[in-house]
Amino acid sequence: MTSCSSLASTSSDDLKQKEDDLDSGICSMCSLACCLTSTVKCIVRDQNDKDFQNNLRLLSSSSTRGLQPFLRLSKFSNVPPTICFYTKGCKVRKPPQKWNSRLNWCHNSLLPIVMRHSLAASHFKIVDESATWLGYWGRHLKSSQYRKIQPFQKVNHFPGAFHLGRKDRLWQHLEEMMEKHESISFYVMPHTYILPKDAKKLRAYLSTIPARHVILKPPASARGTGITIVSRYKNVPQKTPLIAQHYVERPMIINGAKFDLRLYVYVTCLDPLRIYLYHEGLVRFATVPYSSCQSTYTNQYMHLTNYSINKLAQSDGATDKPVPKWKLSEFWDYLREKGADADSLYANIKDVAVKAVIACESHIRSHQLKYSNFAFTSHELFGMDILIDENLQPWLLEMNISPSLHSGTPLDVSVKAPLAKDVLNICGVTYPSSFDFFDKTLNYRVKNHIQHKSELHIQKEQIHLEHYLLNKEIRADIIENLTDADVRCLIDFEDELVRKGGFELLFPLGEETEHYLHVINSQLYSNLLLTTWQNKQAKDRQHGIENLEKLCHEGYHLAKRVYTESSSDSEGNNI
Repeated sequence: MTSCSSLASTSSDDLKQKEDDLDSGICSMCSLACCLTSTVKCIVRDQNDKDFQNNLRLLSSSSTRGLQPFLRLSKFSNVPPTICFYTKGCKVRKPPQKWNSRLNWCHNSLLPIVMRHSLAASHFKIVDESATWLGYWGRHLKSSQYRKIQPFQKVNHFPGAFHLGRKDRLWQHLEEMMEKHESISFYVMPHTYILPKDAKKLRAYLSTIPARHVILKPPASARGTGITIVSRYKNVPQKTPLIAQHYVERPMIINGAKFDLRLYVYVTCLDPLRIYLYHEGLVRFATVPYSSCQSTYTNQYMHLTNYSINKLAQSDGATDKPVPKWKLSEFWDYLREKGADADSLYANIKDVAVKAVIACESHIRSHQLKYSNFAFTSHELFGMDILIDENLQPWLLEMNISPSLHSGTPLDVSVKAPLAKDVLNICGVTYPSSFDFFDKTLNYRVKNHIQHKSELHIQKEQIHLEHYLLNKEIRADIIENLTDADVRCLIDFEDELVRKGGFELLFPLGEETEHYLHVINSQLYSNLLLTTWQNKQAKDRQHGIENLEKLCHEGYHLAKRVYTESSSDSEGNNI
């Protein structure tokens, strides 16, 4: 049987003619549609069809006229390709005209311009939420709305993500981990009081001499809304839900000003847990030179680094020039020029990101199990705000749900346009040539879905989890005699790595991150499997990929037990 990734050779004249046919939208795509929707029997037939190979080759390759591929092939046979996304200005191959009715993205007021540009380049239309669509990027949904999400859709939030995005919940889960685990320090966030519950503790802290300061924040707000700094308990609202965070009195200063870092942490999956960090970010400065004098703490342009606040400083008369902003890469260059240990700081920031997610992920996962029929439809980008103190110690300030991708300056565009494009690519949007019978398609049968697990696989999970919980070590034979569910999990991961763009994988990395496994709440078999896979492939990844391909070539990975609840509902979602 011929692999999807083994494309038939074609003469340059034939290829040029095929390009002309495809670009004009008159090329027959029946065989390609079959690849995306058929059972194994049909796949075998269609992949041996020369027209199919040529059509797939065209949509997944660049053209002689500079057109970029519309599709990205999987590394593996019998796995559907994903749609490619680009930044503004790229010219992308046009799929057949009959595909256009399904290339729909849900309208939302929070859908940023840079993402609209990427979607438009790949021929997507923005449609009303009542229509049938493939992707959604916008406000956080109500928990009950996740039940309406179909298996061919992608949504940029996890149900229950507030466990990480709310400042009070984040501190609560980190504090739980501090109390529970001594071997790994989860003290990555300035000490926080949840008010009014911790009012007595806060009063005691502020009553000491010399004066101490806390920064008061609403637990679920963003962009600097409602933030104040106080040193006296009498200035703390008594009945308002707030968090009070120890103020970092000695921050690192650049050019006289306080600053913080906005980094982008991306979670593609909770089962198994996969965490990424984007290579670029923003350095956001306060407007006024920093001072620790008591009289200055009311000056928000000195002590707060939120760009949404400091961008008003010029019009407010606090400065005669726009507030500066750097790219994260400029910050690393600055540190190296000053002789600082940028590599150690970056490693510590990555450690903070992983610990923050691990402290909260089991709570999010529990919420997802309750409210989502198809866990693979969710993914989430978080805006991680980090403050660096004078000792180059990173402190987590918050993890923002729905970080702003608004791009008001060329610098913003240079960071956020590639970020938006890379998020769309790594999340793996596939083209469903059937909405009505999606549960019968190849696209659905390769999903890493809990309801696709066989009894044999469930027994294997129990055996290996019991061994790990008893012995705190993973059985070495976990990646021997792989089940079909194991293979689906591993090929999903390997294909994701190909699409990661500017994202760096933080977890799992094998031995390097195996110590985190010991502190994960409600441990999962899939985490053990993927950690062992990473260890095994460290020296020769291609060998493992070839072994997976042999299994995929025979269709071993395709789910035999198919869950169909609500998957055939092709009506609008109306979320």
